[in-house]
Amino acid sequence: MLEVANHVDKLYRPLNIRVMLVGLEVWTKRDQIVVSLISDDTLSRFIEWRKSNLLKRVKHDNAQFVTGIDFLGDTVGLANKCAMCAESSAGVNQDHKQNSLGLASTIAHEMGHNLGMSHDEDHCSCGSFSSICIMTDMLFPELFSDCSLEQLSVFLDNANPSCLLDTPSSSKLYSGSVCGNAFLDPGEQCDCGTAEECENPCCDPMTCRLTEGSQCAYGDCCENCQIKDAESLCRAPVNECDVPEYCTGLSEQCPENDFKMNGIPCSPGQGYCYNGQCPTHLQHCQRLWGTGAKVITLNVLFPLYRNMFCGKIFCDGGNKYPVTGQKAVIVTLGGFCNIAGDQLEEDALSMVATGTKCGHNKVCFDYMCQDLSVYGNNEDCSLQCNGRGICNHKKQCHCEPGWAPPYCEVRYSELPSSNQTSSSFLKSMFKCSICSNSVRSCHVCLLVYRKTTSSGQLSLVFENNSAKKDRPETSQPIFMGTTVTQPCTPLTARLGPTRPAPPVSRTFIMMQPVYYHLKVNYSFLTE
Repeated sequence: MLEVANHVDKLYRPLNIRVMLVGLEVWTKRDQIVVSLISDDTLSRFIEWRKSNLLKRVKHDNAQFVTGIDFLGDTVGLANKCAMCAESSAGVNQDHKQNSLGLASTIAHEMGHNLGMSHDEDHCSCGSFSSICIMTDMLFPELFSDCSLEQLSVFLDNANPSCLLDTPSSSKLYSGSVCGNAFLDPGEQCDCGTAEECENPCCDPMTCRLTEGSQCAYGDCCENCQIKDAESLCRAPVNECDVPEYCTGLSEQCPENDFKMNGIPCSPGQGYCYNGQCPTHLQHCQRLWGTGAKVITLNVLFPLYRNMFCGKIFCDGGNKYPVTGQKAVIVTLGGFCNIAGDQLEEDALSMVATGTKCGHNKVCFDYMCQDLSVYGNNEDCSLQCNGRGICNHKKQCHCEPGWAPPYCEVRYSELPSSNQTSSSFLKSMFKCSICSNSVRSCHVCLLVYRKTTSSGQLSLVFENNSAKKDRPETSQPIFMGTTVTQPCTPLTARLGPTRPAPPVSRTFIMMQPVYYHLKVNYSFLTE
């Protein structure tokens, strides 16, 4: 499975996305879910198990289930589209090849669906280096197509999957320390990949140490191999619910991304801040249906039923189909309205987003309209910030430039500096700016069901002889992490399959709209 994770990571590197294996479970004693020949049922059960079990044990962005079961029909994988960072961010994969690259290609394909990518059409191209694109049904693909890149860009802009900006500590890397794997391992000051890959003048690829005179090798607060001065802006706010972050002068990394306190009004009275976003019904309709979509005011007819504002969202206009690829049409006495369809009976994407305003001082939480007090104590903690900060979404002080938490009473310049610049990196969460050259990370948990894969193409990222713990059974996954990526050459080896290629994988099905006729009778009670 380490070879699989390694190859998936290599396929995503050209997109400036790193795939990191933060957990691996092998179910050898008993299954945690009922594994069915029907891929839809298996995916539904796996997502429910992830929500009720796995998410409570380990922080991760995406979970992929691997099984030796031969799914019915020609399906070898299934995943929800545009689900990354949501509770349904998962996929199921059939280990249909003896070579691990076949399984890695399937996982990369299904994860592509989670990132908003559709199947490639005939006009899609991977460029001059490859004719096999990852979002096709071909064996051993090498690159994402221009169509996939465009769809990924739309998903990142519309869905704003903030979990991809959050990277775990590298101190528990599953495969142990290996210089040259482009992961910052314990004991390393930097790691820019192999000598052929490395283009960083601040890092020696042979020793993974900083070059002479260098204070840092990368980071938003590292410039020309030197740590930026305190109070230098390193992360500008992206919206009205975000706050700016500034360099400390002590670390090459920008401080952890903070947001305004949950429950602060935003969008001129249309919403309340929630974890750095200002979710509204209109925003979600346009996320699902595109520009021009609007919210149907059907719920206004039922003001006593507040929870109707927090269930399935009713929209009109926009594109013919939503990003989920499926829709239902409801016919009322007043006309038509659209509902985004799901492959699962319950999926967060077609529901009103958590934190959406549903009334005065009320927000949607657990699909119910609840008071703002659901966020916890609403007391403004800025009173303990000594007049030099505001209360953030974690109910902690977000200090003004130059002042250090937790209470903004000491300047960073008054704190002792560390001679080990790499230690500050290990203690901070690596954050990436949202731009075309940013590096995003995807933390993946792999779940293996009674299947042992054969050895595939291997590189330095994961080595079988490296120091690592025994393979867990049904236990808590093991953390691993990474740092910044460097340009690399994707694996392009053509390995012959051991049997004919499988038929086309129907990993996502476009369905015709389903029409539900709803007769609404209006009655009004007077007191």
